[in-house]
Amino acid sequence: MQIFLYLNNEQAGPFTPEQIQGMIASGSVAPDTVGWHEGLEGWMPVSEIPAIAGAATAGPRALEGPAAISAPVRPEAESPGEGEVILHIEHQASYSRLQLLARYFFGWLYIGIPHGICLFFLGIAWGFCSLIAWFAILFTGKHPEGLFNFVNLTKQWQVRVMASALQLVDGYPSFGLGNKGDQVNYLINRQQSFSRLHCVLRIFAGLYVMIPHGIYGVFRGIAAWFIVIIAFFAVLFTGQYPKGLHEFQVGTLRWYMRVLAYLSMMSDKYPRFSGAH
Repeated sequence: MQIFLYLNNEQAGPFTPEQIQGMIASGSVAPDTVGWHEGLEGWMPVSEIPAIAGAATAGPRALEGPAAISAPVRPEAESPGEGEVILHIEHQASYSRLQLLARYFFGWLYIGIPHGICLFFLGIAWGFCSLIAWFAILFTGKHPEGLFNFVNLTKQWQVRVMASALQLVDGYPSFGLGNKGDQVNYLINRQQSFSRLHCVLRIFAGLYVMIPHGIYGVFRGIAAWFIVIIAFFAVLFTGQYPKGLHEFQVGTLRWYMRVLAYLSMMSDKYPRFSGAH
């Protein structure tokens, strides 16, 4: 299991439960620091995450020091990063040249077509969910939890395929909703309430979102296209994807998913013109 922490207003990790236990015991991480792993609906204090709480009570450290502290429940509305898009794509120590060539020349056939067909129909459902959510938020200030979770799970599948298309990970992307592996993890930290004002403003999203971010996206997309070519030859000749280039591509994908989250009613946070955490 890999757990992400929210430290200094940004995502950190992933860490194993044992690593986090050690950080709590040493005092470098407070028990009320919030964390998340696949399967949790949102961020919560690490001392309340079952994988960590269980480890805290199972070993000899259970009666010692900070690891035994029971953190107070943090009200969900105060949870940092509410509405944030969280994306982590693992930078591998080495990459397969064979898989690189297969994806580059035949990825459209064995990845793009089967996954594209599934995501096409899910995208139609996703569109209806966003429309329903618009009316729900307008009248209640809430995004229906079931619709939110469905769209979030669909996006997790979409991100997995996009990461493969950008050559950011090896391996065949799994079919199905949700996060399916440790290499690509995506989450929108669900808000407890949504703004009716932002809901109405989205009618004019073409002006204040799509035009400025479209211009930004053109330049970022050109840079990303050149990086795809550079990274192709880097992996082909060295078996390694330059870390700085990998981070830029992950940032591009993170920026794109932020824009998508705002447009699809999943977050009220206006997307930043940046791919940083």
